[in-house]
Amino acid sequence: MITLLKQEWMKAVKQNRFYIWALLAFIMPIAVLNTLIPAEQQFYAYYYFGGASIIVAIAGSVIAALTFTQEFGYGTIRPLLSRQYSRFEIFISKIVMIIVEYVLVLASAILGTLAGRAIFQMMHGTTGTDIDWQTFFFAQFMDVVMTLFFFAIVLLVSNLAKSSAAAVSIGIVLSVATSVITAITTYLVRFWEPFKWNPFTVQALLSQFNGSKMMNFQLKMYFGADVWVIWLVYIAYLLVIYALTFMIFQRRSV
Repeated sequence: MITLLKQEWMKAVKQNRFYIWALLAFIMPIAVLNTLIPAEQQFYAYYYFGGASIIVAIAGSVIAALTFTQEFGYGTIRPLLSRQYSRFEIFISKIVMIIVEYVLVLASAILGTLAGRAIFQMMHGTTGTDIDWQTFFFAQFMDVVMTLFFFAIVLLVSNLAKSSAAAVSIGIVLSVATSVITAITTYLVRFWEPFKWNPFTVQALLSQFNGSKMMNFQLKMYFGADVWVIWLVYIAYLLVIYALTFMIFQRRSV
């Protein structure tokens, strides 16, 4: 499995070229925080990486969409399957590499934000540049956990795509469509209360989770269940969607 992960890493570097996204995510906060964001808005801009959050989101969409379709498009899936690796091992290695690539791009955006903040402080002082570090890093952790759901949806749909271009388009569209679908499903809850347990609503509300007693209370009041039950449902949805994606991947011809 280690050898397979090393091979996936080389493909990530050569094919996905995620380091380009990482570089953009690093540079953008430095430029934006020091040219467009006034002191009184610096604090709020940090949580969006000075606007680089959109780069991180698009990078996640593109990386997830291309990871499987490129294997079939380039025909590199054949030598993999001709060796001792099972499709399940290949599937897991790709999921792991998607998460690793995304975390690296996210980390680059964080470093760029901190660098931009440091430069701003040297030029304009520390006014408005305070950061609640625990809240900041917990928010990034939650971003990764919640993005697993988005990856699941993108991978499910992109495994049905016939080309890399179609997969990328689907990934980018879903980055917007997922929010729209969430808004629609949340609205429909008022007509049928059990519908609040749909995966999009569960993911949307858990994405606001911050570990506070107030948030736990609000989630419990909305769903009528303890927070651990809501997390268990979220994990179950992830397992089901990834299982469906694997079934599609397993049946794809080479």
